[in-house]
Amino acid sequence: MSSDRPGFRPDIEGMRGAAILLVVGFHAGVSWLAGGYVGVDIFFVLSGYLITGLLVRELRRTGDVDLAEFYARRALRLLPALLVVLLATIGIALWLYAPIDQRLIASNGRAVALYWSNVLFAQGAVDYHANSANPFLHTWSLAVEEQFYIIWPLLFVLVGRAYGASGSTRRRIATWVAVAGALSFVASLYVTRVAQPWAFFGMPTRIWEFALGGLVALAVNDEPLTDWKWGTLLQVAGLVAIGIAVLSYHQGMPYPGGPALVPALGGAAILAGGRRAPTGPVTGVLSASPLRWLGRMSYSWYLWHWPLVGAAAVVDWEIGVAGRLAWSAAALGLAMLTYYFVEEPARRGKLFRGRPQLLSALALGASVVAALIAYGAMFVAARNAAPPVQQRLAAARHDGMGHDCWGSLLENATAPCIFGDARASTTVALLGDSHAEHWLPALDRIGRERGWKIVAMVKPACPVADMPELVNNRLKRRYNECTEWRRRMLERIVRMRPAAVVLSSYDHYMPRSGDGEDWQVTPALWRAGLRRTYGMLSRAGINTVVIRGTPMTGFNVPGCLSRRASGAPFSAKPCVYDLARSLSPVAIAAQNDAARGLAHIAFVDMTDRFCATVRCPVVVRGAIVFKDDDHITATFSRAEGPVLGARIGAAMVRLGR
Repeated sequence: MSSDRPGFRPDIEGMRGAAILLVVGFHAGVSWLAGGYVGVDIFFVLSGYLITGLLVRELRRTGDVDLAEFYARRALRLLPALLVVLLATIGIALWLYAPIDQRLIASNGRAVALYWSNVLFAQGAVDYHANSANPFLHTWSLAVEEQFYIIWPLLFVLVGRAYGASGSTRRRIATWVAVAGALSFVASLYVTRVAQPWAFFGMPTRIWEFALGGLVALAVNDEPLTDWKWGTLLQVAGLVAIGIAVLSYHQGMPYPGGPALVPALGGAAILAGGRRAPTGPVTGVLSASPLRWLGRMSYSWYLWHWPLVGAAAVVDWEIGVAGRLAWSAAALGLAMLTYYFVEEPARRGKLFRGRPQLLSALALGASVVAALIAYGAMFVAARNAAPPVQQRLAAARHDGMGHDCWGSLLENATAPCIFGDARASTTVALLGDSHAEHWLPALDRIGRERGWKIVAMVKPACPVADMPELVNNRLKRRYNECTEWRRRMLERIVRMRPAAVVLSSYDHYMPRSGDGEDWQVTPALWRAGLRRTYGMLSRAGINTVVIRGTPMTGFNVPGCLSRRASGAPFSAKPCVYDLARSLSPVAIAAQNDAARGLAHIAFVDMTDRFCATVRCPVVVRGAIVFKDDDHITATFSRAEGPVLGARIGAAMVRLGR
């Protein structure tokens, strides 16, 4: 960026640099930047400030807004670099990624080309089994910005054509901007509570952040550059607010909603204060050459860093924070090339100057062509996944037992959920989350062979531990639906008086060691929750068999096998996992402590059926064991039915049945 543009402020360039550092550090997994995602909120406020200022100046100068010119400038600013990274990412995916993953990535690329990725990702955000290896996930914010650019100037056109360049026009615009921001913020509060992914990814629930920046532009644009001390105080307050958010926020909290006010107001305060204190110390720091340079690179760096880090993680799933930072640094190198050879030439080029309609048409055409290229890549990906070995691996990813008993995070199943021998007099209940559900094929077989009626009670991400404090990582709030469902299922089991109840849960709702993820609970909370569940069943005299936790590989098993089978570059790393690291000693200890002193509780451990060595294969006795990194395939589960049945039967004998 150059300083010859109207309204140019070097401190804003520095703010961009600081914001991109927060985002990159957060995506790299730097622990003390757990709230670094608020850098995106700062970008939104900055965009609102800059675009509103640009539109106000044009409205004052001409009494109207040239929409074709505006959209042409935005296209020159955003589209060239995006198309380069979009096509490169699709190429990287077809080169490096597992053939069974490539088609979905290309499909996502099509949505990116049409600035629709935020809607697509919101739709899939509550899909419990959604694949998280998405190199385009970061583009949701670009889609939000582009949608903002489409609708925002229309407000100025309407006001300008109604009132021209009169003195009251600015006040009227400020009123409408404030109204739009208030409505958006109220919507954000509500939608964050009832449908958080739509609040996070959606443009309507983010408009208020742009509006906040716009109000700053409208409030300070004409004021004299005075009040140095007050300006600096505002800047310091803004920095403190953003710092608090960065250091205290985490992925487990409901966002955006109310918490987004803190970084957004912080960004607005820095903008307003910088206008009042253009030579103050904070302005001087933000205007420093390194931050300004990063600010110029920020757009291209944002585009490149996530695809590169994602590709590196596909090649080496044990990359770690240092590795992600190293690849982010490599992405900065690509960002430099993109900035100097794509962004700047496109922005400063004279070929289309004075012909905004033509440029807008070409931009739209380029987006459509990119979408068509992505569509073509879907056919290439389908061909790459066509060989029988790839078809088998793709099938493994979806190798589950078909039934209507799964429900969803928000809704409960209504089917009878009877398996095994439906006419048997011996009833065994199965209770738990997806780690109970993946044993259902085995229990169905056991029931048919042993004459047991199996009653399944399973719900996604809903463990057996009675723990209302648990936050669901996808819903970003307490999982109240689980708490209520579990209570009703336990009461149902007590009324049923089954011969036994089999419990199974994912072991990693609490960290294996250290601090863990933000949504995880402490071992003490987990132990207490298990104790309440075990205690209720024990007091009712229900024989309870707890299946120990399933190993967690740390990588997507079908994807790894698919890459190796295809001979993709850098696929020499074997698809094996370390047994000791795959289990949670903390979870085992919590189970033991929770059951201590209680009657009718027994444990069954199937670990030896997964692995009997230090380094464990993921294909055992001819069956692919996992359909992702910790859920077992129905084929493997069913094959283990006889062994699991024998161990459950022995446990029931020990419990006195």
